This record gives sequence, structure tokens and C-alpha cells, in this order.
Amino acid sequence: MNMDKPAINGVLVVLALVLFFPAGIILFVIRVWKHRNLSYQKIYDWAVAGAAFLIMFSLMCLIFTKEINQLFELFILLSVFFLLPGVFLLGISQWKRVRLNARYKLYRTIIMEQGIKSIGAVEELINQRRAVVINDLKRMIDRGMLPHASINMYSMTLVFHQNGFIAREGTGAGNEDGHIREWSEPMPLYKPSERRLPQSVECHGCGSSTILRPGESKACPYCDSLLSYPQ
Repeated sequence: MNMDKPAINGVLVVLALVLFFPAGIILFVIRVWKHRNLSYQKIYDWAVAGAAFLIMFSLMCLIFTKEINQLFELFILLSVFFLLPGVFLLGISQWKRVRLNARYKLYRTIIMEQGIKSIGAVEELINQRRAVVINDLKRMIDRGMLPHASINMYSMTLVFHQNGFIAREGTGAGNEDGHIREWSEPMPLYKPSERRLPQSVECHGCGSSTILRPGESKACPYCDSLLSYPQ
């Protein structure tokens, strides 16, 4: 699936909203529904709505320019109903883009620095629905933001590959000591952040995993062993 291709072309939706208003609303609702789990496309849904309002504002100004005596009043009225909403929607679109880029950086920190590969754990830390998280990660993989990665949909985990093999710690062929190492060379475009984030801690008593925040200590929910955030 191409994450950068909208369900319905934005130009078509804008034209339908401006020229055939009821039909345009239907197309826009269908587009928004199909993009409900696609964070990147949601940005453009806001932009499409904003562009439609600005185009309608321009058309209304052209239509009512003959009303010279009430030109100022008409401009104020049209600005309230079309210009300001259009600018506001475009502003939301830009804000959503900034938020998504920040979320991409958080994904990279959680996965590449904290070493969390479970989709469920990432979903909990990011605080997004699973379908949204999966599509975000798929786009990041497609765009090279998570190099050598793929998603195992059966185990719901991220898997990293190197030279055609799964890159992980464990026994097997590959290196002189019989281990396959996850990162044998620096990952491109990655600079570790100094911010400490929650990470998964393995219980030394029962082997279960629990997510702890920096400085946090608590009992394992399964065997009551004390778990502490790594120093």
C-alpha cells in the first residue's frame, strides 16, 4: 500500500466542494473515513478543507464585487464564513505535520535507542491506536526512517534484517563467535537523544517484561520481584 497516495484525489474533492457542494461533502467524508488510520494523509485532509474554503472566499468576492455600496460589509461577512475558517484549517494542517514529525522522532527513539520492538509496547508508549501505529511504522520503513526493518504481523513485532538475515542477538551462523549482531554498523540518519524515555525491563525472577519510566521502581505483577529502571 502506498502511504503517500490519497484515497480520493484532493483536487477532485476541492472542485466537488466548490462546484457541487453536496457531492463534495460526500467525497470528503469518504476520503476522511479511508484515512482514519493514516496519519500522513490526515494532514492533507485538513489542507483540502482549508483550500476549499479559500477558493470559495475568492469566488464569492468576485461574484459580489458589483455591490459597491456594501463592499466592506460583504468582505467582513465573507471573511468570517470563508477566509478565517480556511486559514484556520490550513494552520491545523501545518500543526498536524509538526506533531507527526515529532512522533516519528519518538518512534525512532523508542525502537532504536530503547530497543522496544513489540508493537503493543510501542502502541502504549505512543498512545495511538494499533492500526495507526502500524501504518506509521510502515511509512517510516518505506521512507527509510527505520532502515532494514519490517513488521511481523503474526508476532506483532518489528524485525530488523541485515544481509538477508534477521539481525538479532542469539546463537547461529554469521560471526566468529557464532552470534548474529543486530547493529554491526552505525544506522544512517540516527543520532541518539539525551532524553530518557520509558523502556521495557525484563524480570530476573520470571522473565516477563514490564515498561518502567525513568527512576521508577515497582514489583513485578507476576512474581513480585522488585524491578528498577536501568541506570
